[in-house]
Amino acid sequence: MPKSRLEILNLLMEELAFLERGGYGGALPWRPVSIFLDSPSCPNRLDPERSTPCSDCWLYPFVSEEFQHEMDPCHFIALNQDGETVHSMSRQYTQVEVEAAVRAWLMAEIRRIQELEGQQARVASGAN
Repeated sequence: MPKSRLEILNLLMEELAFLERGGYGGALPWRPVSIFLDSPSCPNRLDPERSTPCSDCWLYPFVSEEFQHEMDPCHFIALNQDGETVHSMSRQYTQVEVEAAVRAWLMAEIRRIQELEGQQARVASGAN
C-alpha cells in the first residue's frame, strides 16, 4: 500500500484520468460497472476470489472508520460535504451524476494534496 502523499497524489490522478477516459462507461456503459471496484487501481479488479484485503488498497484510508468493515469499503468514501457516497448515491442518482461526484471528489483531493506538498516545499525552502 502506498504511504507517501506523492504516491497517493499520483494514484488519484490516475483514477481521475481513468474516469475522464470513460473507464466506467459514462452515460451508456456496455455492462454494469462498479465505481472504484472496476478501476485498474482496485487490487481485486481481475480477481474473482478477492484475495487482497480491502485494507491493503490505497483508497482504504479515505474510508471513515465506521464503514471500514463494509463489503466494499471504497463505496463508503464521503464524496461531498453531505457525506454522500458511491453506495448512497447509486440508489438515487444516475451513473453520470455519481461519476460527476467522484470526479469532484478526486479533483478536490488532488488539490488538497498539491497544496500540502506546496506548503511543505515552502517550509523546507524557508519561504513563507
